[in-house]
Amino acid sequence: MYAHLLIKIGVNLQPGQGLSLACEPIHRVFAHEIVVAAYQAGAKYVDINWIDTVISKARFQHASADAQSFFPQFEVARRRQFVDEKWATLRICGEEFPDIFADVDPTIMRRAQELRFKNTAFFANAQMADAFQWCVCAAPTPNWAQKLFPDLPQDQAVDRLWHTILQSVRVGEMDPVASWQAHDRRLIGIAKVLMARRVRELHFVDTVLAEDNLPRTDLKVGLVESPIWVAASAVTPEGIRFLPNMPTEEVFTTPHRLRTNGHVRLSKPAIIGGREVRDAYFEFVDGVVVAHRASHGQQVLDEILAINGARRLGEVALVDVRSPINQTGILFYDGLFDENAVCHIAFGKAYPTALQNGTSMSAEALESAGANNSDAHEDVMIGTDTMNVAGTCADGTVIDVMRDGKFVL
Repeated sequence: MYAHLLIKIGVNLQPGQGLSLACEPIHRVFAHEIVVAAYQAGAKYVDINWIDTVISKARFQHASADAQSFFPQFEVARRRQFVDEKWATLRICGEEFPDIFADVDPTIMRRAQELRFKNTAFFANAQMADAFQWCVCAAPTPNWAQKLFPDLPQDQAVDRLWHTILQSVRVGEMDPVASWQAHDRRLIGIAKVLMARRVRELHFVDTVLAEDNLPRTDLKVGLVESPIWVAASAVTPEGIRFLPNMPTEEVFTTPHRLRTNGHVRLSKPAIIGGREVRDAYFEFVDGVVVAHRASHGQQVLDEILAINGARRLGEVALVDVRSPINQTGILFYDGLFDENAVCHIAFGKAYPTALQNGTSMSAEALESAGANNSDAHEDVMIGTDTMNVAGTCADGTVIDVMRDGKFVL
């Protein structure tokens, strides 16, 4: 059922369309189920990109400097065909070895990320513009499950994680497709209210005092002049509706690259570049991070913020703390789940779909409209059950958007 739901609702694969499926080898059995579901839905071809983190680590640690700077052109051509022919793409998260990159030099990983982006930016741009259907989902691995549930035997931990994932994607409901459609309508309803009220700035204040006797978070995020609030589903230019994330609980939009001011602390650890960052603090002036620190993962932050455009925001997202994912009480150590538990922001590249006419704008026009451009996009969680969010509207009125982490619109 899960595999069919991903094909029908996740990427909404069309007859005659190609599918690119990316996952680690440990997901081979589940990948087979997805392949069968895809061909039953009429796929013309399913291409599987096996992501082996052991091989990636070997390259990071042992390849020469020349080898580190090499990117094969067949990978570029492959992605070019996906874009030109509008293949749907599906990514299965769930790491076989969750902490495999913990002892890898973050500088090397940052350079690898920049190299990959430089060569395949056209693919990322097309995906973020919803030029084709794409979806990110998850499946358990023994090590990931054991990390989340260390007190359980491994087989029980895997069973519990499977149960949690399937529950989050509504597989157990009487009609999962109808349930997803109803959930989509609820989130779209919130987005429509934010659009109707013409919210142009969000003020996040966490009323709990930090060690400096100031609010843990006091951050004003100014938006672009014509923001679009995006909810669960997305639509391709051909009108095909799909779900970029399964699960998803967010509504998000585009910050103006010059209009974020104040400070913010992360409410959950973030996995950045395959490494954990905890207790991070960021201070913004006119859109730019001017100070940052973390109790764990400082070097990772230093490297990611050294990437072009990564010191500015590309996304701000609202998530109610009553989110089913947050209510599990589980810290997933996985962006797909943790960013759909509470409010979050993203450093780096903005989604062109989240501002008026953004998908038809050039890179220069997007920047002129205030959208950030970057070689990165890193989501970090900031929401708490003591967070209040006020919205300043285009006419200057201020409204309550969230109170104690819950929507009050």
